[in-house]
Amino acid sequence: MELEALLIAALREAGYGPDAIGSAMPRIIRIMQAEDVRIEMGRSLSRKEREYVRLQLELGLNVSEVVAGLQK
Repeated sequence: MELEALLIAALREAGYGPDAIGSAMPRIIRIMQAEDVRIEMGRSLSRKEREYVRLQLELGLNVSEVVAGLQK
């Protein structure tokens, strides 16, 4: 099952309605992608790196592109 479908199913089961799920899903996905970046880097990120990751993900870059930008 795709990650987003799994999250939607879990939120529905927890009692959240479609409006709450729809508005929260983009942020939940970005949070999980940011954690993927941290895992790929193999270390905790500094405050500036976390801000960079947040901005890059909001702009629509994928995890591998953000990791590549941090490794430069």
